[in-house]
Amino acid sequence: MLHLPRGILWLLALSAMAVIATPGWGDDWPQWRGPTRDGEWRETGIVAKFAAAKLPTKWRAAIGPGYSGPTVAQGRVYVSDRLTKPEEVERVHCFDEQTGKPLWSHQYLCRYGRVGYQAGPRASITIVEGRAYALGATGWLHCYEAADGKLLWEKDLEKMYDIQMPIWGIAGAPFIVDDLVILHLGGKNACIVALNRETGDEVWKSLADRAQYNAAGVTASFIAHQRVILTAQQAATVPVTGLPSATAETYGTETISHVSVAAGQTVNVPLP
Repeated sequence: MLHLPRGILWLLALSAMAVIATPGWGDDWPQWRGPTRDGEWRETGIVAKFAAAKLPTKWRAAIGPGYSGPTVAQGRVYVSDRLTKPEEVERVHCFDEQTGKPLWSHQYLCRYGRVGYQAGPRASITIVEGRAYALGATGWLHCYEAADGKLLWEKDLEKMYDIQMPIWGIAGAPFIVDDLVILHLGGKNACIVALNRETGDEVWKSLADRAQYNAAGVTASFIAHQRVILTAQQAATVPVTGLPSATAETYGTETISHVSVAAGQTVNVPLP
C-alpha cells in the first residue's frame, strides 16, 4: 500500500522488463495480492541478479496522491487517486501497460470528512472478466468496463449501510467469488456485504462488527467456499456461496483477545 504525503503528486513508473530473464510478458496482477489473492508470484526464469545497479524506467504517468497499489490486466494498468482542488474527488485511472498512454479516467465527488490520512483511496482495483471494480476510501463502489471505462453501476455504500467508518477509511479491495462482490465495510449489521457483481444489488450481509483493514481470500471447504476475515473484535468464517437465504450466517466466530491492535483496529491478513 503506497503511503505518500498529502497533496504531493507522485509518479507511477514501470521498469523495463529486464526483471524477466526469458522473453515475453509476465503474468497479470489483476487484484490485490495477485491472481489467486495469496501474494505468490509463480513466474519462472526470474533473474537472480540485475545487469545494472539501476533499471531503466519504461514510462511515467503523473497522478494525484493515494494508497492504492496498481493492478495489471489484459495489457492495462489500473490505479486510483484523490484531488482536493478545485473540489474533492476520487479518480480511477487506466493506462496502457507498455506505453503508459492514458486510456480512460473517471472521477466523482467524494468528501472524506471522518477519514484520517486523507491522501487518497486505499483499495486496489479488482479486474475480473472484463470488468473493473473500484472501492473508494468512504465506500463509493464503481463497476466499469475494464477496456474503455464505461460506468456500468455505482453504489454509495456509506449511505446504504451506515458505515461505522474506520479512522483510516475503507481499505479492503473488492473480492470476486462466482457472481458475488464481497466487501468488508463495517456497516450497521453489515460488516461484510455481498453484492451481485453484474448489477450491484445486495445478495446478503453479515455481522454487526466494525470493519478494519483486511481483505482476505477464499479457502476450500467440503461445505462451501468460505471467507475468513478479521473484523475489529473477532475472527469470522463466512460462507460466500450456496446460501439459500438473503443473509449469510457465519460458520463460527472467535473473539480476538490476543491480537495487538492500533486505534482499536486490527491490520492482520488471515491466511489458510
